[in-house]
Amino acid sequence: MTRMLQKTAAFIPLRKKAVPVIMIEKPNTAVSQGRAVPRRDGAASHRDTPPPRLDTLAHRADTPASRRDAPTSRRDAPGPRRDGPVPRRHKSVGQERVNGKKPAQGRRRRTEAIRLRQRRKTRKIFKQYRPYLPRLPQEVEGLPSNPSAGYERSETSYAQGFDMGYRAGSTAGAEEELASQLPAYTVLPEVSARDVLAAGLQGFLPRLKPLLRPDEVHHRIARALAEGSSLSLVRLGDGELLALAHDTVLPLEYARSAGYFLAEAGMTLPDPAARGLLAEAVRGADIIGIPSSRLPTYQGLLFPVLRYYGMDYVPMNLTLSTINYALYEHGFLLSLLRHKRVLVVGNLAAELAAVLSAGSVQIAGVITPVKGFADIPRVVSDAAAYSFDIALVASGIPAVVICQKIAAEQGRIAIDFGHLADKLVSGEFKWPIP
Repeated sequence: MTRMLQKTAAFIPLRKKAVPVIMIEKPNTAVSQGRAVPRRDGAASHRDTPPPRLDTLAHRADTPASRRDAPTSRRDAPGPRRDGPVPRRHKSVGQERVNGKKPAQGRRRRTEAIRLRQRRKTRKIFKQYRPYLPRLPQEVEGLPSNPSAGYERSETSYAQGFDMGYRAGSTAGAEEELASQLPAYTVLPEVSARDVLAAGLQGFLPRLKPLLRPDEVHHRIARALAEGSSLSLVRLGDGELLALAHDTVLPLEYARSAGYFLAEAGMTLPDPAARGLLAEAVRGADIIGIPSSRLPTYQGLLFPVLRYYGMDYVPMNLTLSTINYALYEHGFLLSLLRHKRVLVVGNLAAELAAVLSAGSVQIAGVITPVKGFADIPRVVSDAAAYSFDIALVASGIPAVVICQKIAAEQGRIAIDFGHLADKLVSGEFKWPIP
C-alpha cells in the first residue's frame, strides 16, 4: 500500500468491500502561475484579485505594512477589548522574544504556508481521483448537472431530489442485501439485484393473490345496483391496520407512536371495543381494498392482522385501497352515480353533496358530522330514514363499520369514499370529469 493510497482510502481487512474516504475541498479558484483560474462551471471567481503565490507569501509577511496591521496578541485583534494596558507591538518580527517565546505573527506565517501546501496537495489528489468519484445522474430533469452551479429551490426540485434519493437508496440497499447473502470470498459478476429478484420471483408466481381491477369493481357495483342487492366496499390503510393491531399484533406504545394521526381519523388508542367492531366489519365486507405498499405499517401489518383475527385472505374479494381514486379516474364513478339517489355521509357531506349535484347526481340526503366510533349507531339509524341507491361515506376509520352495517342491515350499497371527498370539495379533482 503506497503512501498516497494510505492518505486517500481506508481498507477494512478480511471484509468484502473497501470504503474510499477522500478528503476534498471544493475549489473556487486555483493557484496557478500567480493568476486566478476560473471554476469549471464558468462562474466568475469570488475574488477580484489573483491569489498570492506561495513563494511571495513570506516576503509579504515581513513588509512594514504587514507588521503594522497584524496583531501580536488577542488583545490587539479586532473585537471587544478588555480593560488594562495594551502590549506594545514589536517592530522587528522574528528577532525579539516575549517571555522566551517568539511573537505570534511568526508562528502565524509558518502556519499559513503549511496550510497552502496542504491545499495544493489536496487539489493534486482531487485531480488524480476525480474520474472515480460518483457523479450526479444526468437523466433527472430539473436538477443541474453541475452541483456548484446551484438552482432555485422549489417544490418540484425537492420532489425530484427526494425521488432520486429514494431510488438510489433502494437500489443500494438491494445490492447490499444481495452481497450479504453471497458466500465469503465470492462475487457475482455482471448480475444486478434486480436480475436476481426477477429470477427468484418465478418460483413464487403460484402464490400470487389476484386483486380486482377497477373495471371488475365497477361491474360488481353496477350489477348490485341493477339487481337491488347489497354491497359494501371498504378500504384498509395504515390507520385501519394500526387500529386493528394495537394491543394485539403490536404493543400499544408502538401503535400510538406510528399512529399519531389516529385521533384525527376517528379513533383514540386504546379502544378494544372499536377494534372489535372494526374487525367484524372487515370480516363481513364484500370488497376490501388493501394497500399495495409492502412497508411495515401497510402490507407488513395486513397479513399478520388477518392471521390474528382468523381471516383467510384467499377467498376474500380484494382490490387496492386506492380503488376510490381509480373509479374516479377511469370514469366509472360518474357512470355509477349518474341519475342515482345518493346518500352522503361525513364531516364534508354538505359540501360534497353540493359538488355532486352539479353532475347529474340526485342527493337523497346528507348526514353530518360523524364523531368517531361512538357516533356510528346514530349515523346508521339516520341512514335508515332515507331512500337511496348508494351511500358515499367519508368519515375516517369509522367509515369501514358504517359501510358494512348499511349494506348488511339495510340491503343497500355503501362505498368507503375516503379522501376523495376532500379533493372534490377543494377543486383539486374536477366533477364531473372534463
